[in-house]
Amino acid sequence: MKKKLSLVMLSAIMLFTLSACGGNAATNSGNQSSNAAGSQTGTDETAATEELKPEEGAELRLWTFITDLKPFTDYALKEFEQKYNIKVTVEDVGYWDSIKRLSTDGPAGVGADVFGLQTPDVANAVQSGLVLPNDYFEEDTKSINKPDTIAAATHDGILYGYPWNVYTFSLYYNKDLVKDAKLETWDDIIAFSKKFNDVKNNKFGFLYEPKTSAFDVAFMTGYGGYIFGNNETDVNDIGINNEGSVKGMQFIQSLHEIIPLELADVTNNLKGGLWAQGKLAINMDGSWAIGEHNKQPFPVGVLPMPKLPGGENAMPLAGSTGYYVSSYSKYPNAAKLLAHFITTKEMQIKNNELTGALPAANISGTEQGIRNDELTQGFLKQIASSHRFPGLYETKYVWPALDAAIADVWKGGDPKAALDKAAQKLKSDIANQK
Repeated sequence: MKKKLSLVMLSAIMLFTLSACGGNAATNSGNQSSNAAGSQTGTDETAATEELKPEEGAELRLWTFITDLKPFTDYALKEFEQKYNIKVTVEDVGYWDSIKRLSTDGPAGVGADVFGLQTPDVANAVQSGLVLPNDYFEEDTKSINKPDTIAAATHDGILYGYPWNVYTFSLYYNKDLVKDAKLETWDDIIAFSKKFNDVKNNKFGFLYEPKTSAFDVAFMTGYGGYIFGNNETDVNDIGINNEGSVKGMQFIQSLHEIIPLELADVTNNLKGGLWAQGKLAINMDGSWAIGEHNKQPFPVGVLPMPKLPGGENAMPLAGSTGYYVSSYSKYPNAAKLLAHFITTKEMQIKNNELTGALPAANISGTEQGIRNDELTQGFLKQIASSHRFPGLYETKYVWPALDAAIADVWKGGDPKAALDKAAQKLKSDIANQK
């Protein structure tokens, strides 16, 4: 499950948003009762939970990971059921599957009451009428979480989500293989890899998945590139072919020298297998894999994204995961209570303690309950030096355009021409969307 989680979460970061065809649930009776109950906003958490009453006989269904999050889910739901006497059934549904599943299961009455979504899918869920606003706990939610996670859970000025954790990626390294090598810049990493590489024996100094364009954006933003303007909120300002993005793409092309493989062959499975075998020294991977890397039989450290040649530090995309209340829920009050309960600051810290997930809440690395291991602390610092993941509905058109550009450049194509073509495709897809 760990491999599945890592692979699919990477896919969820960069794949276009799933199309949902569920009907508008605005006339759902659950919406009406929810709006009535949510007419007052609780500014005090205790007061709010006392004022919002769950429906009589409420039973809830939660869609989330079962295996990977079991320690936290078991703990949180036990506490919730004891407090509210509401039974919660958990089903193993990935965040990337929620929209497609709910668009059919919701109208059939067998969908989740509360489910998880990541940044790229929020706009689609809202526009498909699948989620209720986070109205009752809005002020409390905003007060405890990082601004970018609130923005990611908001659509057209309305907060829908209950942020839960954040994710980004950086460079894990095998201390036994790297030893005392200098790795302060990308020039250092390239120089190390040239000496370390033994391609015939499948040994590599550095690997990442260049065909996954969400990774590649880190090098583009490091030179001043971006996807959408105004901090990834202005769809009319396309930045994937600006001067910085082109320079970043030129750097990506140069990495082919130390990753002399066909684009399709540089997969997460290959990278993960070589890493586990001790044949990969530096591994670009996500914060969601902290727990897995902490269990390796060799000592693992994490490097912040180093400085690019002649530029600033590479800036990886960072997104967030939150829980959402289904507009099809028969028990919207109870569902709001659950979504809020499992995403409080205290529960986010508990989740970090039990699973390693990084909280969406405003916390410091020294806050009581936060893991003090090197990987957790390293990624908390990387989150602070990352680039906001665009949460617009139009983001789904970005990845096919960039993927095609990467494929061209990896084969030796001109970076500017490839990105100009990608930008034109992105603009066309946005203009012609239905």
